[in-house]
Amino acid sequence: MDSYSNNKKWIFIFLSILSLLVLILFVSIFWYLISPRIYSLNRYLGIGIQLIFILSLLMVTGGLFLIILSAITEKDFLFPYGEKQITLKILFPINLFLGKIFGWPKDKVRESFVEVNNSLFKATRKKIKKERVLILLSHCIQNFDCSHKVTANYDNCKRCGKCLISDIIELKEKYNLSLSIATGGTLARKVVVEYHPTAIVAVACERDLTSGIQDVYPIPVYGVLNQRPFGPCVNTKVDLNKLEQIIKFIQNGRL
Repeated sequence: MDSYSNNKKWIFIFLSILSLLVLILFVSIFWYLISPRIYSLNRYLGIGIQLIFILSLLMVTGGLFLIILSAITEKDFLFPYGEKQITLKILFPINLFLGKIFGWPKDKVRESFVEVNNSLFKATRKKIKKERVLILLSHCIQNFDCSHKVTANYDNCKRCGKCLISDIIELKEKYNLSLSIATGGTLARKVVVEYHPTAIVAVACERDLTSGIQDVYPIPVYGVLNQRPFGPCVNTKVDLNKLEQIIKFIQNGRL
């Protein structure tokens, strides 16, 4: 296991545990304030609502426990009932808020989320189908000054070598994968609907990866953060060795 990636995961894990405690505290205070009124209306209604609160918190708590266990060990302890998505949808906004309190930028928290997601991707490798693997790129990986735009059709690439599009097309051809280049989240979602991939390897920034991973659930996504030597959204790059490594992992089930 990559110790660098493992260390990054702990930011999101720590914030998620803290977020869960905050959620439990908030729900407890909320119920304390409204319960007398609810019970005065109907005792059974009060019991029913209390049970819903308790069961909801237990579901989120159990989901987080299984996520953490799977992320740390990279072994699959998740149930196929969406507990991962429900838990993350509830806790992630709180994580961002708490991260700000601790002085962690949003992108640092998002990057940690991507690392946790990638560990879950590895943990569920036996469930991942490799029939239709899609490499999904952000358009900013293309040379900004290139006149042959590849967002509509990557075959427009003239393979001049000024950006990494040509190398990624070669990977696509070598491993018989699908490839698409999107200008934003809306187009990326449209591409996913059209291709119906069984797994996605996505290259983008922290924000786009975080939203995309959650948007396309339950399709498994491995997120590869782009490199931005010239700043965000222009002439970005990607570690080609890492990209090929995860493609091999999907096909062979091991790194």
